Amino acid sequence: MLDKLRERLQNYAPLFLRFGIGLVFLLFAIQKLGSPEQGRAEIQLLLNLKLGSASALNYALGVAELMVATSFFTGTFVKWTSLLGTFMVLMFFGGLVSKYGFSQDPTLNRDMGLLGGLLTLWLSGSGPISIDAWLAKKKTQQSQTTN
Repeated sequence: MLDKLRERLQNYAPLFLRFGIGLVFLLFAIQKLGSPEQGRAEIQLLLNLKLGSASALNYALGVAELMVATSFFTGTFVKWTSLLGTFMVLMFFGGLVSKYGFSQDPTLNRDMGLLGGLLTLWLSGSGPISIDAWLAKKKTQQSQTTN
């Protein structure tokens, strides 16, 4: 019984993964763009940047996180934005580890889970329920009609 249910839901797995990670990136973006002082303070703490540089970096990261979230929700350019998301998480992860070392910090645990999901999306793509899949199907149909 569970095997049949799992089989029926198989095509939705990338969609669930995209939506879950997209929600995390959306919340990151809202936090950075909605209360920039908190994000700016974290960036200053990790990178020892001046106030203006940290503010600009905080804004750019918030916009990039919003782009990743939008891409995952729509299923567009997922292979590229999953690489962008992986890079962003690795940079934050690396900053925390270099500043404080490895610990049982929940932030590090969350980031390791995000890395696993992002790399899975990069390797597997956005799945059959996405704009990427629709565009690939349309491109295949066009190439078949021109041949």
